[in-house]
Order: sequence, then C-alpha cells, then structure tokens
Amino acid sequence: MGRLIGDGMYLMIADIVVAPTYQKKGIGSRIINMLIGYADRELSDGGRASIQLIAEKGKEPFYEKFGFKIIPHEFCGSGMRKVIRK
Repeated sequence: MGRLIGDGMYLMIADIVVAPTYQKKGIGSRIINMLIGYADRELSDGGRASIQLIAEKGKEPFYEKFGFKIIPHEFCGSGMRKVIRK
C-alpha cells in the first residue's frame, strides 16, 4: 500500500508498505510510480508540485532511483519532523 497526502502543490508520501514475503518483486516500485503518476496527472499545465518523504534509514537508494534527492541539498534544508504522543 502507499499513501500520498497533500494540497496539490506540496505532497508527502506518508507510507509505502509491502509485506516482507512480497518484497523484492517490484511492488514497491510500482506503488511509487503510481503515486508519482497520480501527482503528475493532477498537476495543471505550467504548475509545480513538490513530493516529499522520509525514508527509512538505509532505504534512500530505493527512492533515489525515482529522482528523490537526499535533504539537505543545494535547494532544501534538513528534513525534520516532530512526533507527539499522549
């Protein structure tokens, strides 16, 4: 499963989950391509969208294959998050 959330201009891939027995079969790649394709289809001509994610440690090379860049880089600062628990 995969989950893409956002407002059309800024999108976040919140989850990519493939059961361990089905990993390494191209399912995760297909999910990523479907989410990117959806964002592209919904973007109006001349529009711009930013898709962001937080990769699990060690999984960065998987996302780099799809054009994602590790933050920070020349245009963006550090990726950050805050978790609140009750």
